Amino acid sequence: MQPKVDDAKKTKRALTLAQDIVRDIEAGAHVAGDRLPREDEMLARYEVARATLREALRFLELQGVIHLQLGRGGGPVVARPQTGDFASSFSLILHFMEADLRGLLELREAIAPDVAAYAAQRATTADLSALADCLNELEHNAAGSRFEELNRRFHDMLGWASGNPLFGLLTSTMHLLTREFSRSLGYSAQERAVQLRFLRHVLEAVRTGDAVAARHAMARLVAGSATYLAERSPELVSQKVRWGQI
Repeated sequence: MQPKVDDAKKTKRALTLAQDIVRDIEAGAHVAGDRLPREDEMLARYEVARATLREALRFLELQGVIHLQLGRGGGPVVARPQTGDFASSFSLILHFMEADLRGLLELREAIAPDVAAYAAQRATTADLSALADCLNELEHNAAGSRFEELNRRFHDMLGWASGNPLFGLLTSTMHLLTREFSRSLGYSAQERAVQLRFLRHVLEAVRTGDAVAARHAMARLVAGSATYLAERSPELVSQKVRWGQI
């Protein structure tokens, strides 16, 4: 039994060290691309065993905080965690929770209307320009193979235009998790036309700062989309989220 206790202690030390390294990255105002000290310097600074340091660095690499550069002159380099890093960890949790696509669709229905409302209150001129360009491109690809990709991009932009990065992160993460599902299904020409109509209403409401209209239009859009998917392919919306599908 003793080895298990020792392993648990080592893991805890590595996690504590990883947290210390993150705090030092923040305190040193390091940005993506900055090199951290060499291994021997870090061993002296943190007074830990080599195995503990390497485990801590591997943990940070998995979280997207650093990447380990190989070769002569290599070592830990500061990175910036991306949406994909969060989506990977989130999907692993959902995998063991036995979550399915229906659950993700319900989550989207719950938050998307408020995201649109916040965007109506907070979107910048740059946000509005990017949203308009995306919608224009989406309209020109209404019958093309890029419709789903551009549709997701518009919703992602809207999430970040809400002024709350948590909404942006969650919206983009949900789209990463559902991307493979939507590729296997797609939308009919009629459903694409319906979605485009509501997206125009959403953008106009956001442009004029009408949070109530933005919330209403988005609520109708996502509810209709969920109903369409459930009716067209009930077996698809029952599929479980699986880690590694993003």
